[in-house]
Amino acid sequence: MPHLPRIALVVAAILAILLIVPLAYVLLPAGRAAVAQQTEASHLPSTNGTTTGDTPQGAAIPGVEAKTHLRYHAGTCAASTPCLTVASETVGKDAAAVVFSTASSAARQCVAYVYRKDGHWHFLDAVCGLPDQLSPQVAHDAIVHVPGNCANVRNGASLTARVVACLKDGSTVHVDAGPTYADGRLWWHEPQGWIAHDFLTD
Repeated sequence: MPHLPRIALVVAAILAILLIVPLAYVLLPAGRAAVAQQTEASHLPSTNGTTTGDTPQGAAIPGVEAKTHLRYHAGTCAASTPCLTVASETVGKDAAAVVFSTASSAARQCVAYVYRKDGHWHFLDAVCGLPDQLSPQVAHDAIVHVPGNCANVRNGASLTARVVACLKDGSTVHVDAGPTYADGRLWWHEPQGWIAHDFLTD
């Protein structure tokens, strides 16, 4: 047999194997099952431990449940059984404040702060107490917490926005808009400008 056809035969055999094996993998039942599993896995939503929901309430519920050790109930709570129900929701720009009632005799509430990043809503933190103690919230007063310094108020919800005022610890502000998520933090608006969420929580 001439030398050239033998090389051609070897190459043809290798190509045949490379084509037949993947085809058999897909056509045989076990192969189809493996392909189906891979396809299904590729369409699962990616989670990194911080994504808790695709709505503000969906992100807020697990965080408030963990804080209060109460379970969320979509309707009304059973008589004499404390649970969490949504009382109100304020949605701003890529951020929201969701107020929950604990449906207990103490009439306590919790407000959960959530933000949207990479197309998903994430839980930030929550504050619980009597309704007039929940802060910050739109249309409510809030106390500035910044011991030994002052909190910057900016002309935009951004760390690069111009500082227009600096409020001392203990100052009272009236929140009139928000929340907004930008530069990795929540922002609230008061009459002079925007202030970071961290300065308005204990």
